[in-house]
Amino acid sequence: MRSFKILCLALLVCAAGVTTSDAQDLQGRWGVGGFVAYNIPMYAFGERWDGSTDKWGFNLNYVSSSRLTMEIEYHNAKLDNGILETQPFTWGPTGKDYASGAINTDSSYDMKFNSLLLSGVVHFRKDRSMDEGSYSPYLVVGAGFYDHLAAADNIVWPGQTEADAAAAGGGVDADGDRIPAVVMARQEDTRTALTATVGFGLEAFLTPTIALDIRGRYHFMVTELRPYDQWLLNKVFPLQMIDIAAGFKLYFWD
Repeated sequence: MRSFKILCLALLVCAAGVTTSDAQDLQGRWGVGGFVAYNIPMYAFGERWDGSTDKWGFNLNYVSSSRLTMEIEYHNAKLDNGILETQPFTWGPTGKDYASGAINTDSSYDMKFNSLLLSGVVHFRKDRSMDEGSYSPYLVVGAGFYDHLAAADNIVWPGQTEADAAAAGGGVDADGDRIPAVVMARQEDTRTALTATVGFGLEAFLTPTIALDIRGRYHFMVTELRPYDQWLLNKVFPLQMIDIAAGFKLYFWD
C-alpha cells in the first residue's frame, strides 16, 4: 500500500507542478491512439503465468502543456496456459505425480483483464515539439481500475479417491494403477482492483500529427489470487507485472 500511495502522489505532483507557460502552441491538442503490448507477471504472480503478447488497447489524449499530456486508457489483456495445467501434483492413492493438462485436455487456467487508467505523461524536453522527426522521452504515472477474472476450468482434483476416479471413468496406467479423473468445479478469482502504474517511454513524430509511442510500465494491483496448496502455490497479493508496449497516436487541433 505504501508503494501505491507514493505512485498516486506522484501523479498529483505531475499534474500540479508542470508549467504551462512555454510552447503554448501545443496546448489544447487532442489525440487518439492504439497499442499492443507484451505482459510479464512478476514475483508470485509470475509463478502462475508466463508472459503474453495478448494485450491491446487504445487511449484518448489531451495536451495540457508542452510538458504534460493527460491520457485516458482502456486495455484488454489475457494470460493463458497457467501453471495449474502443467505443474504436477502428487496423488495420494498411488503416490504418483500427475499434471492436469496431461490427463484432461480440457483443463485451462486463464486470466483476463478489462482496465481503465488515467495517466499523466510528463515529457523531459522543455522544447518539446510535434515537428516531423522530433522526439521526446517521458515519465508516465497513472492510476485506475483493472477488472480481472482468473478462472480454473476442468482442473483434475488431487483430493479424489480411487473409487471416485473409477466412477468418473478414469483408466489405469501401464502399471495397473488408477488414473485420477474427477475435475474440480470451476473456480474464479474476480475483482475490480485499484491499480497504480509508473514507467518511461519515448514519443517520436513521423509527421506533425502522427507519433510512434514506445513505453515500459510497472503495474501494482491491490487484489489477490487464492492459494492452491496441492500445487504448492501460495496466495498472491498484490499482483505485480510489467509491460512493454508499442503503438501510434494521431493528434489533431482543438
